Amino acid sequence: MHFFFIVLFSFLLGISDALAHEGHNESFSLQTSEQIQEKQLYQSFYKLPEKLFKGQVFTLTIKALSTNADYESLSYDFSNAEGITLVSEEKEHTLVSPYFYDTFYFQVTGNRVRVPDVTTSVILKNHSETLSETIRGHRIETIRLNPEDDFCQVLADEFKVLEYKTKQYDNQHNIVVFSAEAKMANLNNFSLHTASKEGIDEHAENLPYSNFTYYAVVSKQLNELKFVYFDLNTHRFQDVIIPIIVSNDKVTTQTDLAPTQNTHTLQKTMVAAALSAVGLALFIHRRKKLYFLIFIIPLFFVARLSIPTEYVCISEGSNLHLLPLQNGTIFEQVSKRFTTESLGETEGFTKIRMQNNQIGWVKNENICSN
Repeated sequence: MHFFFIVLFSFLLGISDALAHEGHNESFSLQTSEQIQEKQLYQSFYKLPEKLFKGQVFTLTIKALSTNADYESLSYDFSNAEGITLVSEEKEHTLVSPYFYDTFYFQVTGNRVRVPDVTTSVILKNHSETLSETIRGHRIETIRLNPEDDFCQVLADEFKVLEYKTKQYDNQHNIVVFSAEAKMANLNNFSLHTASKEGIDEHAENLPYSNFTYYAVVSKQLNELKFVYFDLNTHRFQDVIIPIIVSNDKVTTQTDLAPTQNTHTLQKTMVAAALSAVGLALFIHRRKKLYFLIFIIPLFFVARLSIPTEYVCISEGSNLHLLPLQNGTIFEQVSKRFTTESLGETEGFTKIRMQNNQIGWVKNENICSN
């Protein structure tokens, strides 16, 4: 009998443990189910580059999925990045149902790169709740180029020169101005060691494409402007050659870097006046309309040449711009107040000749009041 009670007690104890274990499994299952239901946002990096070059512009794409249909928008926060700079706050948003693909443009600025941690937030339509998820960034192999001296510091998928002009700058130098278009390029870093002066006058971005207008003051001994850029597709340096052919016409419709001076104004005025006098004498003698025209037309020419030259006073410290643009490159500064001939005006700028014969544009606000 004693043995029977021992067996019965063991049996009851086993049943109690089994029920407790089953209850624990059910509780764990419910907890896991609740966790799965609570996770309503999934994200990951999409096609990150395996290696990058210093200076390169690259894309960082986040692939996201929200299981909540009441989302209104997505926002992103970047943190713990290293060796890279965000090029533009704007993102490219693409929907390939059910995924979102948001692409940002970064530029490599350091020797070591770590892509950032990205926290994605989903703002719901009723603004009652925000869902967030963070993915951790990691390091990417970074390569530093070892180029030759004619490297222009640009890395690009494509680089194309659109237009170019060369003007005489002074007795020893020419100035070359050209515009170019590039894809996935760091045009803002463009620089040439052959230029004694250089600058970027216009730089516009509509990523992945960008374009600029660049000028370089170079020696008159150069017959061509030659440089190389790094092609990101072929991983090779590509040559760009711009022939230097000095032109007397305008560089653009906005600028005339070396306008022709009217050095024979007095002689032209005297010839026109003499022709007008002959026409007047013939008209008085013969009274024909043809002679009257010979008399009157040169008078208009004389009147035009007789208009006095306009002079302007330029304030000390004024900046001389290559082009009449608000954000145009400044290549000279007025060291002291002086008076010079006005060579033209356009949209808040006046074209002048410096005392060293350099031609440029100053803002009208820099013209002295007296």
